Amino acid sequence: METKFNKLNISDKDSNLENINHGNCSYCNKPFTEELWCKLCDPFRMIEGWTSGNNDIDKFIKGTIYDARNSNKYNDRFVEWVSFDKFKDIKQIGEGGFAKVYSATWIDGKAEYEKLIDGSWKKREPEPLKVALKRLKGPQNMSIEYLNELKTHWNYNKPEYDYTLQFYGITKDPETKEFMMILQFANKGNLRNFLLNSFNKIFWEDKIRYLFWIINNLNDLHDLEYFHKDFHSGNILRIDEYSTYISDFGLSGPSNKQKSDDKVCGVLPYIAPEVLNGEPYTSSSDMYSFGVIMAELSSGKPPFYNRKHDITLALDICNGLRPEFGKGTPEIYKKLAHKCMNANSNQRPTATELYDIIYFWDDCIKGSVYYQEKEEYGYKGKEVKAAFKEADKEIPNISTSYKKNPDAIYTSRLFTFNNLTKPVNSSIITSYLDIEENNKDNQDSQLVDLEVSSSLSQLKVTDDASNESSN
Repeated sequence: METKFNKLNISDKDSNLENINHGNCSYCNKPFTEELWCKLCDPFRMIEGWTSGNNDIDKFIKGTIYDARNSNKYNDRFVEWVSFDKFKDIKQIGEGGFAKVYSATWIDGKAEYEKLIDGSWKKREPEPLKVALKRLKGPQNMSIEYLNELKTHWNYNKPEYDYTLQFYGITKDPETKEFMMILQFANKGNLRNFLLNSFNKIFWEDKIRYLFWIINNLNDLHDLEYFHKDFHSGNILRIDEYSTYISDFGLSGPSNKQKSDDKVCGVLPYIAPEVLNGEPYTSSSDMYSFGVIMAELSSGKPPFYNRKHDITLALDICNGLRPEFGKGTPEIYKKLAHKCMNANSNQRPTATELYDIIYFWDDCIKGSVYYQEKEEYGYKGKEVKAAFKEADKEIPNISTSYKKNPDAIYTSRLFTFNNLTKPVNSSIITSYLDIEENNKDNQDSQLVDLEVSSSLSQLKVTDDASNESSN
């Protein structure tokens, strides 16, 4: 078992090893079956004689093992502690302000067990596995935020959520002493790079399928009452031709645990205007980011690629500026995206509502006979299919070349904004949303070409870090 869960014990300064009864199991308090091993509590023989060197990490790993121990399911998931020497061919594949990501071959691969009829456990033969190793930099490596990411990803990765990026385990670089998450490797990279390299080959049936996977993931996260809080195309990973998963849960967490400081973190074009304006993050803030991703899938270009990502852009977003759509994009698609990007966060659709709509679109486009005459959300299935088929004709003609502003930054940063204007919708958005002109909460800004007023001199932005992982 050394190759799977190496050396778990509690050994840091908060350890209470001296209080452990070495004759009895610390969990059931019954005599050990063998020296330092309780067959009842640890049928895998995974909790004997190993440690991560950190009390909190040890407790976290043990908790996942005990959950698996108490499960009646076959091949249940758990987090493994893996010695760093069990990896080879380690290569850096990505870097942000807070993290580095590597590809590696896990020599023995993930530990697989089957629970037999008699209650015993049988280990399967080990097989090498290509994985991603995510390392948080410096002091953040063992921070509260890092523990939060571990716990959030694990809660999201439990068996009831099968369509998620797999979280296999944790390791530690013996030289830097930094912990690393062991994650499923995304063979097809992230969505942003995929659009950059293959946009003219991606037709609307595939785009809707990607959106279906993404909203399915996001809906599962919201079902846990968690928000992502850093949702952008660099954090959407493609495992194969269709399997598309949300990643990077460093800022995610329960809805009842919000930060009280005034710092905003994320990729500026994807951050909801109310968050830029200092309001608490909510699930609808994730929905705004989803709308921006819809626009990006339509145009093939990252939002506001030609703009400096600074206080001026933040003010313009609050004044109703939204990303462009590609030529020929169906009106029903643009309308849904604009609903997601509504300046009034209370009027955005939920993840569940989006799931239902995109599921309907997906079935319509695939040509299901049942859905062709079925009417949902104001359209018959055959009308939905025709709209997207017509839009396919424009895709080969859409230019994917663009000159990126050197200050358009698509990795997450920390910002502090002061005195931004209250978020409003532009006249373009209002025309899609059917919002009444006298809506006091969300008046039409009547801005087409947004201009920055002289009051900008009174506004300031502090960039506390330059990047965060884009994976």
